[in-house]
Amino acid sequence: MRYLYKTSSFVLCAVSAMLLSSSAAAKHISSEPHYEAKTEIFEPYRCDGNALISENQGVISLNTLKYFGTSITIDLYDAQTSEGKVALCNALNVIQKYHYHASNYSTYPNIVNVKSINNDPATRHTISSELTEILAASIEWYGLSDGYFNIALSPVIDVWRTYRNNCNKKGICKLPSDLELTKAAQYTKISDINLDTENNTISMKAGMSIDLGGIAKGWMAEKVYEQLKSDGMTSFMINAGGNIRHFGRHPEGREFATAIEDPLCKKSDYQLERCQTPSGLYHEIIKGEDLTIVSSGNYLNYFTVDGKDYHHIINPKTLYPKEDGISVSTILKSKQICADVISTALFLMPIEQAITFADENQYIKSVWYLDEDGNKRFSHNFND
Repeated sequence: MRYLYKTSSFVLCAVSAMLLSSSAAAKHISSEPHYEAKTEIFEPYRCDGNALISENQGVISLNTLKYFGTSITIDLYDAQTSEGKVALCNALNVIQKYHYHASNYSTYPNIVNVKSINNDPATRHTISSELTEILAASIEWYGLSDGYFNIALSPVIDVWRTYRNNCNKKGICKLPSDLELTKAAQYTKISDINLDTENNTISMKAGMSIDLGGIAKGWMAEKVYEQLKSDGMTSFMINAGGNIRHFGRHPEGREFATAIEDPLCKKSDYQLERCQTPSGLYHEIIKGEDLTIVSSGNYLNYFTVDGKDYHHIINPKTLYPKEDGISVSTILKSKQICADVISTALFLMPIEQAITFADENQYIKSVWYLDEDGNKRFSHNFND
């Protein structure tokens, strides 16, 4: 594998122990495309018509449903109207850029993105430095996560996605065969990705494809955070489909507070009795400054065969959805750009390995929601 670094140019996510105090909250990664470029004239960074910007009681907000298959909201708490609207448009441009480059559902004019690469994997593609950066970090995290984070698992994920869609949309509910999964798995070796970080090029073994669903949204949220700070914003909250990223203090002068929802309440459409009260609806409350809070779990995107649920987060070691555990919520006060990666890996790892991983990297604080009885495990010093 050709894998070259200019370390001064790339912000990678190397694991290192850094002491922090904090805690955690919520995330949903949609595996279905929400937005496709369908207009004849492609205007990639237009603000008007691609998001709603509004002001209410001094809070300037941006809301969009067009990117990353989810709802993205940004609230500014300290900005003048004109400066705030400019900052939000700049933030939207960042969202758009990473959506277009990371998408594996659609190609876009004059952009070489993940879909472009997947359409012709054996050809050497010249890509943007931004996409190179994400891919380099993804390859690095394959090793750091003991193989539990693998962007090359896409062929196996595609098999499961087809069966999930057939069940949920057509009512044809069955499981893929081991033969199908094994055949797809022969195209999932990270070592078959040839990424040249000096020249921003990539090629792969024929038959391969990649999926950045486990890194791109969290990466984008951190780049939005950086853009807002560079525009002078001093108090804001980003909610990218449940990926929470905040900065500064609440207008009331206190720390921001984020409630982590009981995953079984969400799965049951809030029909469980305990979900009717705040104490039952939320299983942790996280307070702090400048935190990222993100969750991964099996409770949102799944299908059912013979009374058993099969969710969308596939274990690279077994080629099946992980059977035990319901969710993990992770809080970071550094390495926030890797929040999605860390959350996904901690969900897939066996619980003892996951706790050890978090404890050995003290910038990670996590809580695992284990079963329908609400039993939980915590990383060391979670309650700090």
